[in-house]
Amino acid sequence: MDRAEAIFARALGDLDARHGVKAGSIPPASLLALARAAMRAAEPFREANAELAGFPVRVAEGVSFWRLTFGASVWLDEAERVLPGGSKDPRYHKALIYALAHSRSPEAFPEVVTCKDLERLLKPFFRRLAATPEEVNAALDAVLGVGSAKPREEANSLAAADYAGICARLEGQTGVPAEEWMWKRSGKYAMKVYAELHSFARAYSARGGSFADMRDELDVATERLNLLKLEIAKSVKKGGGK
Repeated sequence: MDRAEAIFARALGDLDARHGVKAGSIPPASLLALARAAMRAAEPFREANAELAGFPVRVAEGVSFWRLTFGASVWLDEAERVLPGGSKDPRYHKALIYALAHSRSPEAFPEVVTCKDLERLLKPFFRRLAATPEEVNAALDAVLGVGSAKPREEANSLAAADYAGICARLEGQTGVPAEEWMWKRSGKYAMKVYAELHSFARAYSARGGSFADMRDELDVATERLNLLKLEIAKSVKKGGGK
């Protein structure tokens, strides 16, 4: 029996022992809701982790795009600075594609000091890229969400940020290592988490609270499970299960 099944079984046993509600008298919809609540209590961070991890967009066989991480964004800024035309240089578009394809692989981003450094990195990658321009553009649309004609907006949303400082503060407040925030989470998601943590902290401290008092996902999941049991017990006793 896995953890979710054990929590579900305990919830049914609790309904019987404390409220006299037998499993057979519980409506199917309520049983399903109870099962889902048990699953959430067993894996309280599942939804958060799915968003945290993110999912790549498939370009073609063997090639996927990830949202820009902080680390990839820093490298892309370096690439822009060495190009004479900046983000308007055709090579910047290629650098963006390279950054998206390697966003979570720090070893794929050596220092770029000159245009030749960048070209030496990009040429082998594009020789191996077995994807049509249409496939690349479709993947750009999907991962950037701004249209492939405007690729710079994604990087601009992460510009002028103190990446190292933000990652250090995120590590302190979430327990996720700074290195993972830099390379294993999208920059957009990291900024979202950072903003939400500070917004919540400000609102909570205004009421005299502190981070130590904040409820985590497990508290919320457990509370939801307990409330659902009470709802089911009341419903069945009032004839809702008939």
